[in-house]
Amino acid sequence: MILIAILIFIWVFFLPIFIIGFLFAIPFFVCTLPLSIATGYCVYKLMGPIHESNIRRFLSQDYTFWFGKIDIDTIDDEPKLICGHPHGIICTPLLFGLHFKPGSRTLIAVAPLLFMVPVIGWLARHVGAIPATYNDIKNALTDGSSVILFPGGVPEIIAYERHQHYIRRQGFLKIARDTHRDILSVYNTHEYYDPMEGPLYDLRLFIARTYNVPITIPWLFGWHWTSLPKRIPIEPICKLFKYEYKESLELNRGRYYNTLFKDHTDPTTS
Repeated sequence: MILIAILIFIWVFFLPIFIIGFLFAIPFFVCTLPLSIATGYCVYKLMGPIHESNIRRFLSQDYTFWFGKIDIDTIDDEPKLICGHPHGIICTPLLFGLHFKPGSRTLIAVAPLLFMVPVIGWLARHVGAIPATYNDIKNALTDGSSVILFPGGVPEIIAYERHQHYIRRQGFLKIARDTHRDILSVYNTHEYYDPMEGPLYDLRLFIARTYNVPITIPWLFGWHWTSLPKRIPIEPICKLFKYEYKESLELNRGRYYNTLFKDHTDPTTS
């Protein structure tokens, strides 16, 4: 089991490197990038998401042998939008505590770019991922699936280098409003990796906010300074949030984040 965990964690850690390699390392691929993008995304649109596959079954393990304890209270079995906070390079609690839990049929929203890259897009579909777009998430929720989403998105990957959260976005609330689904906020109370601030922080945060592109070095210092997550229990704080239709979108956003950070003093970036 330890060997399987190591292989899985290493695979997840090197995923950004694989993407960079596919995009830039092979000249032929760069030349045919437009066709690859169109083909990869069309395949997803035609085939749709995959809830179960041999790859996902391989990755789905009882990770209590590594973390000691996994306790994520999903409240009930009703389909819902599961929002994880904060967004790091590897979203450990929801990824290994819920999405890759044996028997789980959740879908996880990831960067649409992944589906435009040959092989990577195929893998993404087979591990239960969908593009993090309004329509794709809305359709999945409407079809009765719970969807894992990280509202902080790309800007929060950068912001969390300073232990900050990105709270500007409202898209996840629009989806909850339009699908009449509740939101389960999952706040991670432990750090499985020690974040390290990279150079040109303000510039990288601006690029992330403006262009949705994360410029970061995937350095991960976890268990004994390796890329494996620390062996700390997964026990985030879970709260159910119901969209209030009598309030505006902005008031719902304020109420959501006030509730989320009520028991925490973590700084935020607006």
